[in-house]
Amino acid sequence: MRHWLLLLSFVLPAAVSAQEGDVPPGQVSLDDVWCTVCHFEQGDEFALSVHYQRGLLLCNDCHGGDPFEPRPERAKAAATGFIGKPSRAAVAGICARCHSGPAEFFAMGPHASTADPNNPTCITCHQNHRILDATLAVMDTTCAACHSDNPGALTRAKAIQAALRQAAQDLHAVEARFDSLQQLDAGLRRSAGLLASAAGVLRQIEPRTHALDVSLIDASTTALREELGVVQSLLDAAEGWRQQRWWIVAGVWSFVITNVVLLWWRRRQL
Repeated sequence: MRHWLLLLSFVLPAAVSAQEGDVPPGQVSLDDVWCTVCHFEQGDEFALSVHYQRGLLLCNDCHGGDPFEPRPERAKAAATGFIGKPSRAAVAGICARCHSGPAEFFAMGPHASTADPNNPTCITCHQNHRILDATLAVMDTTCAACHSDNPGALTRAKAIQAALRQAAQDLHAVEARFDSLQQLDAGLRRSAGLLASAAGVLRQIEPRTHALDVSLIDASTTALREELGVVQSLLDAAEGWRQQRWWIVAGVWSFVITNVVLLWWRRRQL
């Protein structure tokens, strides 16, 4: 049996991972992961996933087992914690090991019950092996896949998307203004922590989309706007003081020039 596995590892090298030599920093080559000898299609998908590309996970993190053991009976031994394909009810718990925030809010939403076979699980929307960066665009396709005949659900999804996109735009606008003004007023750099705090509020909102609760998102984006309002007030004050300082400087120079001209005129009269 071991000889057959070794033979397969040479016959199927191209199907194991992404392009040869294309191993992300800090990650191991999928050519060294024995799971992909048999599960090469899943290996191809996993090679493209954010989990692999960022060096976050390997097969055993979700399925248990020993991915570096070529003998199946040992790779899947009880001592390795091998569970194989997770049950439908276990999916959310496995994902929650790393994504506790989304899992917490998913449990509050309309899709939480695993007893309902029509309810999605994490992998319904995010896939299982080829998991890509989660963005609001996911809702464009995943919600419509099940709710094409439910305008209310689609309207809710659109409202959540619009609120989050507007919040991101508001944050980026304040960040751009802050970057511009701090070049002119170094004192603003002491307030960078306030802007970082606002960015942190936005990151906290993103997991809450899993609850699919528009009121929760509205309350969260209101909190973000309040944080941004504090930063905006500081920027307004800095900009106002800069304008006042310009007028002060202009007034001083006007005074100096006027007195110089008067002095010159008096000396000429003498």
